[in-house]
Amino acid sequence: MRYAIPTRPAHHAAHALVLRPFPITTGQHRSRAHSRRHLRREPLRTAHLLTRGLAALIVLGICVMVGVLIVAEERHPSASGSSGPLTASDVFPEQASLFRASQARVEADCPVAVTGALRSVLQGYGCSQSIRAVLTVPYADYRVTAGVLTLPDTSSAAAVSEVVRDLVETGDGSFATLTGADAPPGTPVAWRTHDHYLIYCVIVSPTGELVPGTDPAVTRITTDLLDTHLSETLPTT
Repeated sequence: MRYAIPTRPAHHAAHALVLRPFPITTGQHRSRAHSRRHLRREPLRTAHLLTRGLAALIVLGICVMVGVLIVAEERHPSASGSSGPLTASDVFPEQASLFRASQARVEADCPVAVTGALRSVLQGYGCSQSIRAVLTVPYADYRVTAGVLTLPDTSSAAAVSEVVRDLVETGDGSFATLTGADAPPGTPVAWRTHDHYLIYCVIVSPTGELVPGTDPAVTRITTDLLDTHLSETLPTT
């Protein structure tokens, strides 16, 4: 019987196939694992950087807002803070051509400018200054007492204005002429608030006759004096 015996080279080749397993590519396995770990870390690192950047922007925004508020506060002080005592030239400047002012008075005693119950009202609300003068106008033969009362703040000025309305209507108080005398009942008086000031005028006739409130000149005087002249010359806080 014959047996097929492989030749020596063939035998060695077969033996080599059996005894030599394929090499394990451990280097490639580590490289893939490292790549997967690297890919997992990249989103975390990006999110961390975005979070830090957002936090920095928030802090910067807060700093900018605080700076803007500080600058705004410095440029626009609170209305409760007085702008300082006024002078007669502040209220009745010489260059004002429409109204000619005379006998201007600056007083810390506000009640001298009013009559009746309005005196205690001004004291209660802390009126600190009264500036008054006699004005003449070119288009009417009237004597006008104009005045400015300084209150602590805008809310105080508004509150006093409402009280004046009630007192004038009931005859329990009003604004006085420069002499301090009570104006006759029915005498035209007008007033406005301007910032923390109460501005007013009393219109009388040099002859002592009662000035009719229906006179168109009365309306023009109050508009020119209160809405234009004093509103433009007075400072604001």
